[in-house]
Amino acid sequence: MNKLDFELLDKLTQTPGLPGRESQVARLIQTHLPSGCNASQDDLGDLVAHLPGDGTKVMLVAHLDEVGLIVRRITPDGFLLVERLGGISVRALPGARLDLWTGNSQIPAHAGLLPGHLDNQHFLPLLDIYIDIGASSSEEVYLWGVRVGDGLTWSSALEHKGEHAVVGKALDDRLGCLILITLAHALHTKQLNCDLYLAFVVQEETGLMGGVPVVNTIAPDIVIGVDGTLTFDTPDLEGQQGDIRLGAGPTVKIMDAIRGKSGSYLPHWDTAERLRKLADDNNIPLQVEITTGLSTAVTPLPFAGQGIRTAALSIPIRYHHTPIETADLRDVAWLVELLTEYLRSL
Repeated sequence: MNKLDFELLDKLTQTPGLPGRESQVARLIQTHLPSGCNASQDDLGDLVAHLPGDGTKVMLVAHLDEVGLIVRRITPDGFLLVERLGGISVRALPGARLDLWTGNSQIPAHAGLLPGHLDNQHFLPLLDIYIDIGASSSEEVYLWGVRVGDGLTWSSALEHKGEHAVVGKALDDRLGCLILITLAHALHTKQLNCDLYLAFVVQEETGLMGGVPVVNTIAPDIVIGVDGTLTFDTPDLEGQQGDIRLGAGPTVKIMDAIRGKSGSYLPHWDTAERLRKLADDNNIPLQVEITTGLSTAVTPLPFAGQGIRTAALSIPIRYHHTPIETADLRDVAWLVELLTEYLRSL
């Protein structure tokens, strides 16, 4: 099984990369790509690494951004009111520790909540949530360099849990970024059976469209998305949509959908079936994914250019879009192995 770089994953998750503000994550990835790997960015911020080879033009896609908040108002008493950037869990916000990113600093913050003595057990909508940075007035907030439009991310260290799991923020989709970096190091000195592009794309969390310019420019024959997916292995979700579990392997996506938002995805059937057969032939655990409530950066890509064959592989993640996203590193290593076998098979 492939050895994964926990230290690099820690750096990836701790580097802020809100939608539209992914440049620090992109720079970090560029410094960790192998020296012989040609990488460039477009004007939108998408980062693409090219491993030249003969034959089919293949692109693997992961996204750079993470969910967070944006400051929409500073109150006279020095509190911050916010809006969501992506689908951050509002239920997980009250009492949560956050990092506020200004133009030149990082400020510790937390979301306020009622004291336990006065808790009325009501769910707080986002409009009623405020962020406390320790200021006593709006003037003080401005003196600290805070502006409307500044962003906040979860403040959450990456930790091991048990023998195989990791817990932290932004595993969606920094695990996907780690997988692509791992493949770059494993393959950059090899004779490839394909012309390989590794695309780290922007703004997945706010619209899924960040990869479209890359695909239109490079015109790959095949695109495979690498992202996180939901699990149904906790007492509150057991078996609700399916049986996806941590530690049972990555998933191959057969369908996903965000009902009412025109976000739905179906893979190129033969490509998805080929991945399933490769997993079976190589004894790689692989789960089947049919989910509603999420979609990924690969969703619009079948309809780019002249039409593109696509598939999607996912890492099961518990507690999506919260500060305690949880994944099993065995699933990540198996996904690296499956992609390696796929690229060899071309």
